[in-house]
Amino acid sequence: MPPLPASQRPAVLAELRSRIAAPRVSSGRLAAELAGIEAWIGGWPMPGISEIVGAPGSGRLGLILPALAALTRRGRPVLVVDAMEEVYPPGWAGPGGGVELAQLWVIRPGLERAAWVAEQAAAAGSIDAVVLLDAPRLGRAAVRLGRACERGGSALFVVAEESEVTLQAAVRLQVHGQEAGRVRVVCTKSRDGRQIGERRVATG
Repeated sequence: MPPLPASQRPAVLAELRSRIAAPRVSSGRLAAELAGIEAWIGGWPMPGISEIVGAPGSGRLGLILPALAALTRRGRPVLVVDAMEEVYPPGWAGPGGGVELAQLWVIRPGLERAAWVAEQAAAAGSIDAVVLLDAPRLGRAAVRLGRACERGGSALFVVAEESEVTLQAAVRLQVHGQEAGRVRVVCTKSRDGRQIGERRVATG
């Protein structure tokens, strides 16, 4: 995909904002809609960043899909920055997903621009949840993403195979595979610091 010229970016952002829902007031948390996560860490930070680390197929997306699906059923937009162009939207809408495709935006900006797109979406003020999926190392963009969430009041999920130390994540989870509908999850950081440890979370 050829780079988007800088001169076109304002127009593209304006068009995106005109098509999505109006700004909303953040409640400070996003319900996980998954009993094991809700009871454990009390939902996802909103505004804020949740980092979910694990290999593709480990069950990592199963931890956030219930929350995303609930948002879309309420008519709220969810934006996925698909850096590796791996997302198959109908798969998110099927059994175990439940996402309303009309409210799911999947953007494939390429590796180099993935973090920038996530930053713009998180700061927009009209997108409840942004998923940055398998982007390359974030570098300085990690700090900007935290600021963008605060400006826009959004929940940002950074899903990757390796942890990003400089990311200002309020929640950090490591996913170590799944068996019989349960995902082995290790929490290395939570908002109040009391939920550190390992659990097996049912996602089916």
